[in-house]
Amino acid sequence: MKKILTLVLLFAAAFGFAQAHDFSVTLNGQKVYFNITSEKKKTVEVTYKDGIAQGQPSYYDGELTIPSKIKHNDRIYTVTGIGPKAFCGADRLTGIIIPNGVVSIGDFAFEGCTALTKIVFPGNRVTFGEGVFFKCDKIKDVTFGSDWKEINLKMFRWSDSLSYINIPAKMEKIMNLKSLKNLASVTVDVNNSRFSSIDGILYNKDSKTLYGCPRAYLGEVKVADSTRIITPGAFIDCKYITKIDMPAVLESMSFREFSRMPELQQIVFRGQAPVMTAVAGGKEVFLLQVMNTGVEILVPKKSEKTYREALVRETGEYSEIGGANPFYVEASKMPGVKNINGEKKL
Repeated sequence: MKKILTLVLLFAAAFGFAQAHDFSVTLNGQKVYFNITSEKKKTVEVTYKDGIAQGQPSYYDGELTIPSKIKHNDRIYTVTGIGPKAFCGADRLTGIIIPNGVVSIGDFAFEGCTALTKIVFPGNRVTFGEGVFFKCDKIKDVTFGSDWKEINLKMFRWSDSLSYINIPAKMEKIMNLKSLKNLASVTVDVNNSRFSSIDGILYNKDSKTLYGCPRAYLGEVKVADSTRIITPGAFIDCKYITKIDMPAVLESMSFREFSRMPELQQIVFRGQAPVMTAVAGGKEVFLLQVMNTGVEILVPKKSEKTYREALVRETGEYSEIGGANPFYVEASKMPGVKNINGEKKL
């Protein structure tokens, strides 16, 4: 008899019919399901109602605030996690407010939450599993934790609606800014010691280094006058930019910055001498790879000849300065010397 019961339980678990939760609590008219992760420490995590393969499409509606503590059987438990698949398929969930104390969010926790637009994370640091917001394409309002030191924006790459983010004061590391295809603007808390934002573009604190321009940035860019370094890839895939105005003090940038910018009509270089952008045959050269070969290049009038003489026009392999991997660039993807025009006002 014992063997038969074991087989029945295994069969139920395999097909997702076994109860997945230890208990449930009704919050604002909606049941939220929990697993006890430690009786000794009195901790729980949010989980799904039924089998992991079934999803939760009908269990949540609107915005849900998860409490930091819940009561069950006269015991008070602290909510410390959101388990794998906890809200999978909750296609009417529009917002989630996660309390302080939650330190982990499991794999595919919000997979397929196609109505989810708002996320408020806890102030404390959180670890994330894989695909937490997989297929969540409506996310547009995200509040990061006040004590977060780093963020990998790749977790939101499925969103078509996330156009703005704000970086909190303690953030020290930002990864995969370019993974957000519709991001148009970044702002930074004024008390952040690592980053700053000018006109929606991410710089280091003193704006001497430009880290990244959001991919959906629209129109003209005036790079800060103090910027000396443009991080390789900072402008790649910014397909809506029409003009970039570079500062006179610029010392370093990649030849590939304009290679995927189809709307770019004008580049302004204010420096008296061209910035070396690539390496060929062990020598640093002034090379620009562009999509629009008719782009106008404005330079100081007295330096027009210098820029024209320095501009590389030969098909070949080129590396970024300090980079190891060569890129093959065709002459048909380079502007010509006739694109360069001198301007007295620069």
